[in-house]
Amino acid sequence: MPLLGDEILQRPLKVACIQIASGPNKAVNIARAREKVLQAAAGGVSLVVLPECFNSPYSTARFREYAEPLSSCPDLTEAPTFAALAQVAQDAGVFLIGGSIPECDQAGKIYNTCAVYSPQGKLLASHRKMHLFDINIPGGMSFRESDTLSSGNEITIVDLEGYGKIGIGICYDMRFAELSTIAARKGAFALVFPSAFNTTTGPLHWELLGRSRAVDNQVYSILCSQSRATPPSYPAWGYSMVSDPMGRIVAGAKESEDIIYATLEPGVIRESRQAIPISYQKRYDVYPDIGKLV
Repeated sequence: MPLLGDEILQRPLKVACIQIASGPNKAVNIARAREKVLQAAAGGVSLVVLPECFNSPYSTARFREYAEPLSSCPDLTEAPTFAALAQVAQDAGVFLIGGSIPECDQAGKIYNTCAVYSPQGKLLASHRKMHLFDINIPGGMSFRESDTLSSGNEITIVDLEGYGKIGIGICYDMRFAELSTIAARKGAFALVFPSAFNTTTGPLHWELLGRSRAVDNQVYSILCSQSRATPPSYPAWGYSMVSDPMGRIVAGAKESEDIIYATLEPGVIRESRQAIPISYQKRYDVYPDIGKLV
């Protein structure tokens, strides 16, 4: 793993996180996302991030209804969301992390999938949520993604040409530090998590996890959430945020609809690694380097 910062983030990168809520009308959700991506791009950003399940209600009972097939050349009729993402990335001239949407494969399985596009509208990578959100908190949130969704089995690292690599996870993936560690050990300068934390776990762990993943790995973390909708919609926490390698929040939202902006700087990564040189101090004679195991 590079020890400084210029090697992994080649030049400053301005990013935007779009915090919006999804509703029951897919076409309206898609149009709203397009509008916001173009608005963010007009602010001079190079990377735009959408939240988890931005095209559908966050409901296991409805994921299959909203699911689309993923391909490098999406058909507008069969996959209107993926087609819209590819088109708006090209129209806006930005790298686009397309939040996530329900994806269906030929075997009939449904995944929670994030597609990443280049400024030319090319599909660069896709990440299927690896860790499914199955929880039961007494007096709080109960949810079982596995009732409908299948889990992905691959760690996703994307090369943003001219900038460097980023690691991708989706929401609950953030709780599993190994995924982030492996991405960072393989040269990622940022960890990006489209999300929809809820009002039970959000106040407890959202900020803690985002800042921890940044500090653990001395990289930036980018958390893009849905905005808070009124009941009976899913109670998303909101509070999208960008943390730097020292755990400082450099951009953040509240619970309502918003776009936040941040510039990721190579020098900040370099300075954090020089000040606290944990890369030199790892004890791989005692525990394994998991970045070399995958």
